Amino acid sequence: MPDIREIPVSNLDPAQAAELALLVDLEARWENLRNISSRPAEVQPTTQDLHGKQKAYETFRAKLAAYNKRFHPAHVPELLLNTPVRLGLWCRAMRDLYLRVEHDAQMHCPAHLVEKAYRWADRVAIRIGADRVARPTPPSTIRGAIQSLDELSQWCAKLAPADTQAKVDQPLVA
Repeated sequence: MPDIREIPVSNLDPAQAAELALLVDLEARWENLRNISSRPAEVQPTTQDLHGKQKAYETFRAKLAAYNKRFHPAHVPELLLNTPVRLGLWCRAMRDLYLRVEHDAQMHCPAHLVEKAYRWADRVAIRIGADRVARPTPPSTIRGAIQSLDELSQWCAKLAPADTQAKVDQPLVA
């Protein structure tokens, strides 16, 4: 069975696009909590911190199970966004997804998703020895998130090796 990244966002019905948009932001929220690096090593997480992580994970997993039961193809969490090409393709797919649901009054700003994208961009920059991408103020609107994802995909395209440039510039799927 193909996963959701092989289906163009334009082929998703509005209900599926909205559910996927919520799901990927919940996924990002959990991943961001799991990867908090701003805390000094000597500071141990509190019980409240651990419960927050656990609740975020349980919320994501429940939503993932419900989504995959209702929609096909199933959503498979993206595990590696560790190259400019992979991150750029993912940022464009997420941008396209949020362009699709931007005018849905029920949708909220995917701040967790944007934070995940910048966290991966920082990792990519360190890994390949590039300058880190400047982080704007976190978005407060879906339009702001779309713009951030688009800027990150352009940043990735500039870092991608010339022989993979076509992959970054190709039409994307979610």
